[in-house]
Amino acid sequence: MDRRFDAAIEEIKKGKKFLTVSHVSPEGDAVGSLLGVTLALRSLGKDVTAYLEDPVPDLFKFLPGADTVVHNLEGAGPFDATFAVDCGQKERLGKGFVNLKEPGKIINIDHHATNDCFGDVNVIVPDASAAGELVYDLCKAAAIPIDRDIAVNLYVAIHTDTGSFRYSSATADSFFKAGDLVRLGAEPWDISRRVYENYPARKYKLLGMVLSTLDIIDAGNGGPQVAILSVTLDMFKRSGAEKDLADGFVNYARGIEGVEVGVLFREAAPLEYKVSMRSKGQVDVAVISEGFGGGGHRNAAGFMVKGTLDEVKTRVITVIKEKMYAATKV
Repeated sequence: MDRRFDAAIEEIKKGKKFLTVSHVSPEGDAVGSLLGVTLALRSLGKDVTAYLEDPVPDLFKFLPGADTVVHNLEGAGPFDATFAVDCGQKERLGKGFVNLKEPGKIINIDHHATNDCFGDVNVIVPDASAAGELVYDLCKAAAIPIDRDIAVNLYVAIHTDTGSFRYSSATADSFFKAGDLVRLGAEPWDISRRVYENYPARKYKLLGMVLSTLDIIDAGNGGPQVAILSVTLDMFKRSGAEKDLADGFVNYARGIEGVEVGVLFREAAPLEYKVSMRSKGQVDVAVISEGFGGGGHRNAAGFMVKGTLDEVKTRVITVIKEKMYAATKV
């Protein structure tokens, strides 16, 4: 029996009113795992409020339960407990949640090695490919039947966070659980079509602008390189694209031959940038991200930083070069 969830299951048994939350700028794992645990709790007759600070991205609005997500917690609560999924730091759950007075016990379920264990109950499993895997494990441990709607959400969580099972995070467990979710009603072709072949034209207009900023930097000593891309507020305005449509652009930088680390600098506000990093494995970008107050995984991490674009690039690339040099000397 999986004992990791004993404390969480005890809270489920005791409580009647629950809140489920995930991080700002949500992607597939955040939305899928949030809705998965929400629907699982509702299937037990619990009163559940699902909250995201930011809107559900258009790509994931087809997910069962997505239309029930709220974006304002004013006057909400008190709650018996809160399930926070796929989030390494409490602050990343958004101001609405941070300012909530009575969230109840916080049950923190996550797979980021950089998670700071902000919950009253913490189930942190860095070896899991996605938070969706852990929600699957919770359902099994709590004997909560996984119906088709829950299966679709958890499959999307695992499928997207493993890069369609291409990333090193995809394990035998990931494939097993995904296979079981297919057996339970998730349809791989329909989900792949909706998630990967349903982009608005403005995403490609934005991508064209972003790819024109490509810069490849030699880290020295004839070793691997760093590729950087930038997206500005002006690009979003000219293309008509929303910020979530830039998700995944950093992978174009990492995918270049000879490049070890790909970096995307996305302007979030004047003089503030969201930095996304992807590594092919030699450099631990989570360590770099932590140095800037962020977090993530060895091969995928990010953080926010203030300054002009040139200043931010210089600071970040300097650190990446140092880590890359150290990695090649090991």
